[in-house]
Amino acid sequence: MAKRLSKALRGKRRWIGVIIPATIKSKQEATNLLKMSLTDCDLSQIPRLVEFNQNQLNDGRSVGIIEVKLPDYPKVRHMLEGELIDSSNQFTSYTSSGKIRLVRERILSLE
Repeated sequence: MAKRLSKALRGKRRWIGVIIPATIKSKQEATNLLKMSLTDCDLSQIPRLVEFNQNQLNDGRSVGIIEVKLPDYPKVRHMLEGELIDSSNQFTSYTSSGKIRLVRERILSLE
């Protein structure tokens, strides 16, 4: 079996907490929208939707957490905050951190 890389040698990542529109009803739909939204960017890897909590907010919107590689982080944040996609069907960035635990805590306090 291959030796596992040390923590310092593994790729760095950032976690982005996002608000997902009420029109998205499943994790698969959210993943497809994320892929479609970020295909035009020059990213080393497509960001991954790690968590999806449906209808967590009072108005029917959902929350999720996206894993992004560190070199791609500025581009993804710019895309999430930009007006490049139809605003009614767009992810909204709420918080981000290098630690997923902090993003989870901030998302839970959003209600």
